[in-house]
Amino acid sequence: MRRKLSRRSLLLGAVALPLAARAESWPSQPIKIVVPYPPGGLTDVAARLIGERLQATFGQPVIVDNKAGAGTQLGASFVAKQPADGYTLLLSTVTTFCIAPALYAKPMIAHTDFAGVAMLGNVTLILVARPDLPAADPKALAALLRAKPGGFSYGSPGIGTAHHLLTELMLSREQVKAMHVPYQGSVKAVNDLMEGRLDFMFVDGTVALPQIASGKLKALAISGPTPWASLPKAPPITQFYSGLDAQPWLSVAGPANMPMPVRERLNGEINKALADAALAERLRQVGLEPAPLTVAAFSDFIPREATRWAEMVRISGAKAE
Repeated sequence: MRRKLSRRSLLLGAVALPLAARAESWPSQPIKIVVPYPPGGLTDVAARLIGERLQATFGQPVIVDNKAGAGTQLGASFVAKQPADGYTLLLSTVTTFCIAPALYAKPMIAHTDFAGVAMLGNVTLILVARPDLPAADPKALAALLRAKPGGFSYGSPGIGTAHHLLTELMLSREQVKAMHVPYQGSVKAVNDLMEGRLDFMFVDGTVALPQIASGKLKALAISGPTPWASLPKAPPITQFYSGLDAQPWLSVAGPANMPMPVRERLNGEINKALADAALAERLRQVGLEPAPLTVAAFSDFIPREATRWAEMVRISGAKAE
């Protein structure tokens, strides 16, 4: 005897079949990864490395499109408005999902505008200074700032970036001030730092490591709680400020309502790429420690992080000028 199917069962089946078929046939056209920063920094490098792996796996071109501005919100808001079909992705950062929405009075986006796809990893930032600045560590830097209020400036790759917030957190611990000079990305900021137009800043390894090696910058500390093999002589900032281990992270996301089968397929391929020893080592060299998560785990991670970083924004007193 045949069991009569309910209308609800028929409707669910009708929905499930197209989604499954879409995931099977996806991708059938080029994929775009929007990087909300200029070329040349860690986010750009990570997107291109992951994009190369996805292109080889899927047999479709993967295009990296840099759309910088407004603390990553310009590029992110562009992605949020695209069709949720898996063909436009965002190289999303802690700035995008957690810091900018808390820092701006009228943010352009919220983390709920996106569907989490994959966690890439945790980022190590380097606190660097111009070589002639008479400070060898964060405490000595703070002493300089205290001795000459308003006499020093720091750069960042943009208002609302983790680099900006970490600096403000450090300054708030010491109750000192420095003038913030925001840029669109780290490359121009580092050039100005080397030429003496800035005094210090947090920056990613992609941009900073060659300049440290050549003596054009000096490293005062690294973000995070543990030493970093790429810069073993630079102490973790937690040695100077306990609890200041707020490491930023990189991830991949898409517009809200992106089909779960497509998200799962992308997640699996990205996690497989992160498990590759050669790619993982390349990412570590530029300051990204792979930390893959499932779609479900990453989706749970985002709102927790948004709450945590929003509190750090409040404590720091940082504002989007």
